[in-house]
Amino acid sequence: MANLKGGSFEKQIRDANFRLAAFKEPRNGTNSNRTHSDALRIKRDSYFKDFKEFAEEQELEGKLNELMTEENMSAFLEQRLESINSFSAQEDYIRGWSGLIQGLQQSNISIDLDIGYFTEQVSIYKEEAIERGETFGEPKAVTTSYHPTEVIQELNHPLGVIAQLQYETGFRVSEAYETIQNLEKHLHDLEIRGVKGKNGQIYNNKIISLKLKIMLLKLKVEQRKLPVQSTYYRHLQRFGMVSHDIRAFYTKELYEAKREEGLSHKDACRFVSKEINHHRIQITEYYLAKFS
Repeated sequence: MANLKGGSFEKQIRDANFRLAAFKEPRNGTNSNRTHSDALRIKRDSYFKDFKEFAEEQELEGKLNELMTEENMSAFLEQRLESINSFSAQEDYIRGWSGLIQGLQQSNISIDLDIGYFTEQVSIYKEEAIERGETFGEPKAVTTSYHPTEVIQELNHPLGVIAQLQYETGFRVSEAYETIQNLEKHLHDLEIRGVKGKNGQIYNNKIISLKLKIMLLKLKVEQRKLPVQSTYYRHLQRFGMVSHDIRAFYTKELYEAKREEGLSHKDACRFVSKEINHHRIQITEYYLAKFS
């Protein structure tokens, strides 16, 4: 895999567009994410320029493809989508970037981002849209035949710890990573505290199992560096899962537990929504619908 050519961002963008160009190549029946039309070329050129402006504002240096990390891309998308209130427009922009990144990877450009990263971002922004009051049809169903506990057993040690933390807390992937990377700040006996979610909103304190505490402390003692989130996404895909599926299982099982305790549907949904750092009961209903 190679880097984009050119000593400036402008030259690297020209190289990227050149590598992506496939105007005379048939697209039907292929998995190509290269640029097959002039309209797409114009759209992708604007995407590159958006990221270039972000990189310059942040005073980032280096090759654009090397700057397209999970951390930078998340900050870029948050800044870029802040003024867009329509989820459909947000989703279109995120998925546009997903195809662009895949196209560059197919053109032998090194970028350590996986399609699972963009799927996660779409899920995050969809949650925010539901919180704003937007309504949607039936959500995409959870189709995996595996339960999270089965997946956790199959994953290697660092990845299994991330999945276990997600399953016991309902955290998003980025929040699970932040918790592990700042364990001294967040772990208090059998409680996880002070984890920030989207827009800086703090999660309720989470009681975890002794098993998970031992797993977290073992990871800390070993001083093992966590793999990039894209690696985690790729491993989940082996089991037919996306990262938000674990959050969905957490939501469903907590809802069922609260119903068994005697809470009404509405009260159970309200409780669960708060546990996943939201307010509207529709968030819980959205996840429940993934299993219907």
